[in-house]
Amino acid sequence: MAFDTVPGAAPAAEALRTHLQSADPAVLLAVLAQLTGSADPLDRYGDAVTHVPAAPEMAGVTDATTAAAIIDDLLDALDAADDLPTECDTALFARLAPLALGVPVGEEFLPMLSEQGGFHRARPVVSRAEPLPETLSLAIIGGGLAGIAAAIAATHEGLDYELFERGDRLGGTWATQTYPGVGVDTPSSYYSLSSELNPDWSSYYPKGGEYHDYLLALGRKYAIGDHTRFGTEVTSLTWDDDAALWTVGFVDHNGNTGTARATVVMTALGYLNRAKFPDVPGRDDFAGLSIHSGDWDPSIDLAGKRVAVIGAGCTAAQLVDSLAPEVAHLTQFQRQPHWVAPRKRESDDVPDYQRILCRELPYYANWLRLKAFWGSADSAYPVVIVDPDWAASHLSISPANDFLLRDCLAYIDRTFGAGSALADAVTPDFAPFGKRIIRDPGGYYPALTRDHVDLVAGEPAEVVPEGIVTADGTLVELDAIVYATGYHLDFLSTLDIHGRDGRTLNDEWSGNPRAYRGGTVPGFPNLFITSAPNANPSHGAGNNFGIEVAVHYLIECLHLMKVHGARSIEVTPQAYDDYVAQIDRSMEDTVWRHTPTAHTYYRNETGRVVVACPWRLVDVWHQHRTPDVAHFILR
Repeated sequence: MAFDTVPGAAPAAEALRTHLQSADPAVLLAVLAQLTGSADPLDRYGDAVTHVPAAPEMAGVTDATTAAAIIDDLLDALDAADDLPTECDTALFARLAPLALGVPVGEEFLPMLSEQGGFHRARPVVSRAEPLPETLSLAIIGGGLAGIAAAIAATHEGLDYELFERGDRLGGTWATQTYPGVGVDTPSSYYSLSSELNPDWSSYYPKGGEYHDYLLALGRKYAIGDHTRFGTEVTSLTWDDDAALWTVGFVDHNGNTGTARATVVMTALGYLNRAKFPDVPGRDDFAGLSIHSGDWDPSIDLAGKRVAVIGAGCTAAQLVDSLAPEVAHLTQFQRQPHWVAPRKRESDDVPDYQRILCRELPYYANWLRLKAFWGSADSAYPVVIVDPDWAASHLSISPANDFLLRDCLAYIDRTFGAGSALADAVTPDFAPFGKRIIRDPGGYYPALTRDHVDLVAGEPAEVVPEGIVTADGTLVELDAIVYATGYHLDFLSTLDIHGRDGRTLNDEWSGNPRAYRGGTVPGFPNLFITSAPNANPSHGAGNNFGIEVAVHYLIECLHLMKVHGARSIEVTPQAYDDYVAQIDRSMEDTVWRHTPTAHTYYRNETGRVVVACPWRLVDVWHQHRTPDVAHFILR
């Protein structure tokens, strides 16, 4: 279950007992039932376990006598266990899930939760009577989490693949983003591949380097580097209908061009890659250091400098949090405030007992992952769905959305003082989730209250050699300007992709990118797009969920081709149009269509939402279990 575990002797029983006494008894009871493969422990102790519905998660509690009895039985079960059960009985899991999560769990969620807990790999649906043919080959474009997940799936299938990575190492975003404070804002116990748990995160929200180490470890485990062309940027994809093959055009870091051929292509590129700068007069005239957060040079030392951070999103918050203690003066320029959620724990450090139990106690890390997933997944879905009656008279869009709004407002009032000028400046005029919400890494809001930190509620009016001129004509003298201004939204628009009959993907999308399940588009056979339009689970979870869904769907489609003896698979125009129409209809009920004042890359120039997904994760998961053969042309 765990990756890169270091073998060693288990802790002595009494030492382990001490760690178990600090753990959630509901989770321990679930572990006990799995170890024994029996519901008897639930019958004995289940009624004594209740839950405290407090942040950051539902915590199980019970009386000391019951807790001690659970631990005694658990130690006995560990001592008696020779082989761990490889599967959890469906009926048993149905009882364990609500116990461990602390809430009722509908039957429709159980298969997804079992998979997302890492208790088993994604289960096949299409017949596996015969393996995939040796003539089938897969080209993977990009070596981040999505590319690594696809490579792992190909390895398990015995599928020949080649990965193209423009950098010199795997890791995607986490290999390139090195700005001060860069970190994960999805719980670490969940932000991983469900089949490849890391049992030893040092932080509940680790810094980018630790997460990159996790990805590199996966690359080593599956020898992905042996299948990878590093320093190679894909520039074009061209479909050969007669040969039923894609030609992959690329250029290496020396400027040499070349091509490769593959039966199937999966693009594993994110849609936010090209640094975006604000259109500010004089930007090139600044005499000091000027750098975008996405192009950070780790050798930069800003200690004792006068620094401006332009931007107000997640990156800006992490930069301000990290830089404020070391710079002489910091000025943040905020075009529009974001809603900022407070950190719920006093510290993000994972306590020692948790790390030890995750490493040493079977199934414990799985349940912690599942708790983190559930707390940030469909339980958050009501926050983004509009209640028209409520929204008619509130800034928030529903009671659930209002609960989050009031939590964020209370954080503003605690930090800046209710009604203060700074509190007004950081308070948005749209409902939470109208644009991506920020989790305070712990010191962002407090940094804005420091004497040497200023917040300018507006964009720079002009950049001059000495610094930045504000809208009121004030000169802010600076040594360095850091642009935390995001990225251009590129749904593969930088690639020259020619499908059937020479049609291009850019022409097909023409400013309005769309896709069917698995990121498929009519006219582009055997092409699967991760981070596809409207595939992002924007109400919760993380992009790792969407990646796993997409990779599972790809493999299912390849087996469908095998069953039908086909060389290509292509979604029909009707299925494509119907699917997109369903997305647009559902989107009308979401926060992203009811917050017009929020500046967000989620919408295109016409106002259509092209990034967010309007559905629950469980709906998306079930949609992608297996392809509907009626929706495809198989040749």
